[in-house]
Amino acid sequence: MSENSTEEAIKALRCGLEHAEKLNEPSSIAICDAGGSLIAFCRSTDAAFGSVEVAIGKAYTAAAFRTKTADLLQDSQPGGEFYSLVAANPSRPFVVFGGGTPVVRGGVCVGAVGVSGGPVAADVEIAAVVCQALEG
Repeated sequence: MSENSTEEAIKALRCGLEHAEKLNEPSSIAICDAGGSLIAFCRSTDAAFGSVEVAIGKAYTAAAFRTKTADLLQDSQPGGEFYSLVAANPSRPFVVFGGGTPVVRGGVCVGAVGVSGGPVAADVEIAAVVCQALEG
């Protein structure tokens, strides 16, 4: 399958929630398609409400640039190639710190995962678990 089905996305969300619980990091987890449209989302108990939009933004950004959001951080700082990237699209902001990961199948980006709620290292780890579940 080239795109993530709803069933696959729900299973992957469960994997992510279990991993977030294991890390004791309440988190929001978003999965989007290759065009950045949200296809699945969950927010674990006690995850901060601010993590919702950030997780969705990370997934959108990872899909838009077909790269991990953490890889955009350095170049989006003052003097970097992508300086002002976070302000480039005011209607749907880009998020350029760790926790967004593209989902790749057969060398093609078919969507992305975004996680927010814990420290960046935990977000990255949870996103990797969700992405692995989606990539099979």
